Amino acid sequence: MAQFTADIAGMLEIFAIAAGLVLLHRASKEAPANLLKAAGWVLVVGGVVVGACTTFYWFKYQSHGELDSVHMGYPGVMDGAGTGMGPGMRGPGMGSIGPHRPQSSVETGR
Repeated sequence: MAQFTADIAGMLEIFAIAAGLVLLHRASKEAPANLLKAAGWVLVVGGVVVGACTTFYWFKYQSHGELDSVHMGYPGVMDGAGTGMGPGMRGPGMGSIGPHRPQSSVETGR
């Protein structure tokens, strides 16, 4: 699934480069087309730069094995990190000790 996301990003970059080239071609046919030339160059250069970034991360994730499975592994997902939930806000079984489960003396070491 993650590989398809990278592939979609790559296709969008190719479309941006192609649209930029079309704008540059159109600008060469019309006399006062400075804005078209600028927009064309922004699309071409932006597509190339973002394409290089996407390609770099595609190879990086591929080398780490992240594209071998359907779901990418994100550190901390299973322990609730990054969910916006503070201590005691997670439900039972979500790895948190909160008001729903008081600590016993065995757990606290007292």
